[in-house]
Amino acid sequence: MCSKQYNFEGFVGNFRELMIQFVQLKQSLGFDYTTDAEILKRFSKFTMKFTIKNHALTKEIVDAWTEKRPTEREATWGNRINNLRQFAKFLSELGYNAYIPVRRAKINRQSYVPHIFTPEQLRRFFAECENIKPHPLSNKHLVLPAIYLLLYGCGLRISEAVALKLKDVDLKHGIITIHGSKLNKDRLIPMSPSLTRYMRTYFLRMHAVSTPGDYFFMKRDKTAFASSTVYKNFRKILWRSGISHGGKGKGPRLHDFRHTFAVYSLNHMVRQKIELYCALPILSTYLGHASIEATERYLRLTAEVYPEILNAVSRTCAYIFPEVNIK
Repeated sequence: MCSKQYNFEGFVGNFRELMIQFVQLKQSLGFDYTTDAEILKRFSKFTMKFTIKNHALTKEIVDAWTEKRPTEREATWGNRINNLRQFAKFLSELGYNAYIPVRRAKINRQSYVPHIFTPEQLRRFFAECENIKPHPLSNKHLVLPAIYLLLYGCGLRISEAVALKLKDVDLKHGIITIHGSKLNKDRLIPMSPSLTRYMRTYFLRMHAVSTPGDYFFMKRDKTAFASSTVYKNFRKILWRSGISHGGKGKGPRLHDFRHTFAVYSLNHMVRQKIELYCALPILSTYLGHASIEATERYLRLTAEVYPEILNAVSRTCAYIFPEVNIK
């Protein structure tokens, strides 16, 4: 999870050592902080215009730096403000006098809001899965419930699930190996004991004469189940479960099992007293994200489902994690 060594040459001024310390902290936690570090480097040069005493970050300096430039895009302006806001919080946490600028909301380029399944919705959905009737030409009554359980129980992408081969699923130790996924990286995914037991039963019913190279979720002709087939049946089960669908582009989607897994996992870790700065890297690695930035949005989703999580965020180094908007 550690980022490559960053070149701190070019940091100058009164805040130089504190900025280096801040960037090193961010990168030690797995953030790819290169772009933000470059913004801080430019800010360090900007501060040379001011007389600074005792490492105080004054309102005068902050206002001058965060003023919108004539040709500056909204997104760039917001990044500069939020970048300095994080550093100002870091200074304040260390006991320095620091004026914290008002946060600019990030531009949301995706209008879709993930659906986080409630425990009751999950219960109804998986109960309905057990009602899929056997068909002489199809084994979907065995395959589909197992796929949906794996998506929710391990937070896999649907593309990862349907690509699994028997040799990728270690049912003795409850470990799944994901090969060359979205980021072309391999990763190991542990299953819970209950999910492992379910998959063992599924294996005995499905793969009596299979070989290690066969698909774990395969049709009768030994080809892989298509993602589109899994989604089409997902929609039918949603309807039978009484879970409303908003139409195309509005969900729930198959991918929302992954979102639900992440939110519930993060909440569980916080309740187990695992600090957020430890919980996010764990979750990020498990999900196969390139960096913690790709995982931090689950803070917002988790706080929407469990508002008390906000207290944990505010209590534990709020300057470390990118800020989130709570509706």
